[in-house]
Amino acid sequence: MGLANRVSTSWVNTKIERTLGSSRASVLRTVLLVGAGCLITYLLLLPLFYLFSTFTNFSSQTRFQSLIHEPGEDTIEHFAGSRDCGITQADIYDAPWPTSPNASPFCKNRATLLEALSGGGRHGFDEPYVGKGCTYRWFPTPEICMILERLNAIVFVGDDVSRSIYAAFNVLFREDLVLGSLQEWLMTEEDRMKCKCDNQFIDSQCQAFAIKSRDEVKKSESGDRKGTPYFCERVPHAYIPVDTVPTSAASQTLFKELMYSKPNPWQPSPMIFSFGHGSSFDVSTTTRALDEWTSLATAAERNIPMLFLGSPAFSLSKSTGTAPDKGNLAVWQYLDEMSPVAKEKHFDVLSLYNLTLQASTADGESFGEKVALVEAMMIINWLSKLETS
Repeated sequence: MGLANRVSTSWVNTKIERTLGSSRASVLRTVLLVGAGCLITYLLLLPLFYLFSTFTNFSSQTRFQSLIHEPGEDTIEHFAGSRDCGITQADIYDAPWPTSPNASPFCKNRATLLEALSGGGRHGFDEPYVGKGCTYRWFPTPEICMILERLNAIVFVGDDVSRSIYAAFNVLFREDLVLGSLQEWLMTEEDRMKCKCDNQFIDSQCQAFAIKSRDEVKKSESGDRKGTPYFCERVPHAYIPVDTVPTSAASQTLFKELMYSKPNPWQPSPMIFSFGHGSSFDVSTTTRALDEWTSLATAAERNIPMLFLGSPAFSLSKSTGTAPDKGNLAVWQYLDEMSPVAKEKHFDVLSLYNLTLQASTADGESFGEKVALVEAMMIINWLSKLETS
């Protein structure tokens, strides 16, 4: 019986071992077959993935390249009123060509940009303005929108110089040379005819319709009388008029509402400031204004880059008795004294004197749409070079 039991047990064990071995072999074969199947599938689909990737990259590059304009290409020709207002890009911007393959004609950073634009000039009366040593870019609207997307908000503060440049910002953002700076939905047909093109910048009666913030345009879009929409409207912007020191409580409130409540404190919220005309070129008054607005900016505990604008020049057609006694010498001396004061208070400085010295003006002081557009584009170049988090 003992021998019979051992023989039986041995046979059972042998059978189990064969069964287990067979199962392991079956699993191994399955794994190998699955692996081989995956490899074959991958090899078959690889060309398709390559074709899809190539098509996607091509489409992406095509979309990106459509935003890039070649030197000399007119990026404002399609703006509303380009013919009516008689403005082409060639009238206001001289597209530079590099002097060598490794040399760019464009300024590399903020410091060189501001120095070049402050010290630039024209090759004749009303010719396009160019920087000294390097120059600025003329950005098409899609690239302007990309620049704005890096910012929290933008505010223009001060006198009629800031107001005029903010008006040109709205013209660019709305691609409307005819009435782009005005609330045309509030205007009669007679008002529209009177205030179009240059007059929206130089006619004081048209200023009653001037856009003072992004929200005014956005609100109009939901009403019955719609104006030209913004092509980039996410970033809030506004103009805050200032003609006294200290400024009004209402102006301070507008500034705080626009600049204090942004979620990302490190994302830039630039302030552009001018007060030469507002202070009648008085250095002491302007210094007190700078102190006040610097304190407001500091209290925000936000990244607020600040740009101080030097006043434009007076032309020879400026009426006697309405310009300062020293004329353009007073303008030059004002900027010469204010520049180090502004820089000490952490303002960048941009002079508009050379830009306007050989530019046409009806009254010797108020410049039209062409000058305002150039000023706005120069500031957009400054915005493009701000450091972001």
